[in-house]
Amino acid sequence: MKRIYLSLLACCFGFSLSAQQHIAPLNESAWNSSEWISVKDAPVITGKLKEDTRSADGASWFTAQIKNPQAVAKAIWMTTSLGVNELYVNGQRVGKEILRPGFSHFAKTKYSFTYDITALFHTKKGAKNALAAQVTPGWWADKVITPTGLDGFLGKKCAFRGVVQLTFTDGSTQLYGTRTDTWKAGIAGRVKHAAIYDGEKYDAREKIGYAAKLDRPEVNTEFKGIIKSINGAEIYLREDLSLQPQRSYIYNKVEGATTDAHGKVLIDREYQQGQTIVLHAGEHLVIDFGQNCAAVPRFEFYAAKGTTLTCRPGELLNDGNGAKKRGMDGPEGSVHRRNLRIADKSIRMDYIFAGLSSEQYQPRYTFFGYRFLDITSTGDVTINRIQSIPVSSISQSMEIGQISTGNALVNRLIQNTLWGQRSNYLSVPTDCPQRNERLGWTADTQVFSETGTYFANTDRFFHKWTHDLRDTQNEQGGYPGVAPYGQNGSTSQEYMRVGWADAGIIVPWTVWKQFADRSIVDENWEAMERYMDHVNQTKYDHNALKNENGNFQWGDWLSYEPLESCGGGAFNKDGVLMPEALEYWCYLSASYWAIDAAMMRDMAHATGRDSKKYEQMVADARAYLKERFLTPEGMFKIEILNTMQTPALFALRNHLVEGEARNKMIARLRQNFEAHGGCLQTGFLGTSILMKTLTDNGMIDVAYNLLFQHKNPSWLYSVDNGATTIWERWNSYMKEKGMGPKGMNSFNHYAYGCVCQWIWQTCAGIVADPTQPGFKHIIMRPMPDRRLGHLDASYQSASGLIKSSWRYEGNQWIWTFTIPQGATASVTLPGDTTTTEYQAGTYIVKR
Repeated sequence: MKRIYLSLLACCFGFSLSAQQHIAPLNESAWNSSEWISVKDAPVITGKLKEDTRSADGASWFTAQIKNPQAVAKAIWMTTSLGVNELYVNGQRVGKEILRPGFSHFAKTKYSFTYDITALFHTKKGAKNALAAQVTPGWWADKVITPTGLDGFLGKKCAFRGVVQLTFTDGSTQLYGTRTDTWKAGIAGRVKHAAIYDGEKYDAREKIGYAAKLDRPEVNTEFKGIIKSINGAEIYLREDLSLQPQRSYIYNKVEGATTDAHGKVLIDREYQQGQTIVLHAGEHLVIDFGQNCAAVPRFEFYAAKGTTLTCRPGELLNDGNGAKKRGMDGPEGSVHRRNLRIADKSIRMDYIFAGLSSEQYQPRYTFFGYRFLDITSTGDVTINRIQSIPVSSISQSMEIGQISTGNALVNRLIQNTLWGQRSNYLSVPTDCPQRNERLGWTADTQVFSETGTYFANTDRFFHKWTHDLRDTQNEQGGYPGVAPYGQNGSTSQEYMRVGWADAGIIVPWTVWKQFADRSIVDENWEAMERYMDHVNQTKYDHNALKNENGNFQWGDWLSYEPLESCGGGAFNKDGVLMPEALEYWCYLSASYWAIDAAMMRDMAHATGRDSKKYEQMVADARAYLKERFLTPEGMFKIEILNTMQTPALFALRNHLVEGEARNKMIARLRQNFEAHGGCLQTGFLGTSILMKTLTDNGMIDVAYNLLFQHKNPSWLYSVDNGATTIWERWNSYMKEKGMGPKGMNSFNHYAYGCVCQWIWQTCAGIVADPTQPGFKHIIMRPMPDRRLGHLDASYQSASGLIKSSWRYEGNQWIWTFTIPQGATASVTLPGDTTTTEYQAGTYIVKR
């Protein structure tokens, strides 16, 4: 029965059961037998781009026919494209991966995918085989990579390039590459519009593109960079995580609308899971899948020919009678879309029915970030089945860590973090999957990078992304705010932003430490050295780097503290940068100078390079920090910094204060938390070091209180408000006030999920020793708290399976832990100051 169902899926959704993951590429010289080809009359967008400018309509199709000169033993197809492609051999879709070739630097690197297509090939001598590729503008002729205000997109026309290698039964081989004289091309098929932000429009009445009459293509000369075989950050449909509707209802009327409120929907009928849904013109169908994530909807439905169904995704529902002062954009119970920023004409799906007795569809050239769907139609539509299929570069096989506790709210926080990673590790480590952004913001990446290594094997993923980062590095050695190059964050004035640029050091160090992967250090060493030389020469001083940073820093982004950049706290009422903010920026930069230098020292020592250079750099950076920013008594010279949490955290993190000065700083920090009602005030940068720094400085009680805090701002505040992923802001939504700032508000960011690093390392006690990376030597120092109830953690590390499980029985704490074969561990029990060395095995400790 299972095979019959899979065969039906293959028929319905057009994939081949024999299509497998990509394989090793052909020899690079094979590309010489091919050229980039485009559709001659493909539309090109011109004129000054606005924030909501859409990509060109239509999909480019490319086809060719190969007649076997002799019997074929093996057929390999190596491909890439400018734009998102799908491949077909004899009408069968090729490959498990989707949204190929992924997001990369538009001018420097395109990734290739290579498939063994023998199972789809007619192998007899004289047999004919039809090859086809469909390409749409995503990540190329698309707003994602092109800043507002330019004349047209950076990428103009979609293009395709590929090489087939046939190995014949006599052992000889022959290459067939894309050429203008052997391939056909045209704008054709059922995909009428598709782009990453725009969404997808599909007309099922049309014949499939490879069956259309196509013409001779032209050579495309736009891309002059390298083609690199992908090996990490491929994108998949997570069928294993497919989501079913948790609630489905239809409305077509609203009550209680006023000039100040949109009112409330009147639910006409509600459907239980598995029931057939009938939608009429003028009605709205609201679907709640119960989980926010990056995904695409999958439909099995039917309607009269020409009927159009429109699907608009969103992250939450309007509430409070749709009160406008609450930031609502529609009646209570309708799907909220204002935070998507370009929601009126983009981030949508339109499907035109062919009029068949049953039709199946899911978008394949875009993705959305949503929990809810608003569905309307121009006529009667019957929906037999609807699912939400998550989309991610974190495949099922990559997930290597599971952790849970006896506290349901903390478990929800952990799951929110995991879903945020699945959603935002998508070709690149993005910031969010829903609005007109979805970019590789570097601070978000570095803040979460170590956390993510506990949930998934991200080693190869970051090999790909650090290549994107090197592609986007500037001539001086500076790293950007976004990589690969995107519409925001990587213009020439958005480099050397503190906490963002430092991802160029922090991410390779993290991957090396967690996975014992020296190669990521080797690949990035020259780039990291150039960056560190640049930092060292300028002391990471803001004014010295104005030509690169545009005289702006994001700073401790979205913190609740003074001098915060996003809310304007760094500037006076006239918009002039305050001198205190300038010093704060320079302090944060110098703090990262010290952190980065220490990481370079670690990597240099581990790889046989000169570590003395960086040992001296650490000393110089710390001396500079003490002299410029601190008094001998451990007070900040800029008084306002003494009233903030983040400056103190970085001072403690970098060991800038000792003895009584340290004690007084810790006391002031405790008082700060008390003064704020036991709440954190930190933003992206401060939160990334918050919990570990508190723990390392005798404030484990404060850290646990922060974990269990429910007031705003806190992690459980969002959980209490129904979050199923991590929010961008501590106050993205407030029950009493409604929506947070509408100009920049996401309900699926992962940066603040970095608290889970602390849960893994402190609550479970699983830490990699950087002197023996890859968990060859484990530092196990669990610090339990009864409020967690119990804890169970299992982590498939680079050295093998590590387990940590503890519970309370009365007043007794019982801990069971496992050290993998070939590894050792330094174990410190709660309350102890002495450490015991353990060999591989499973142990039970009672206290």
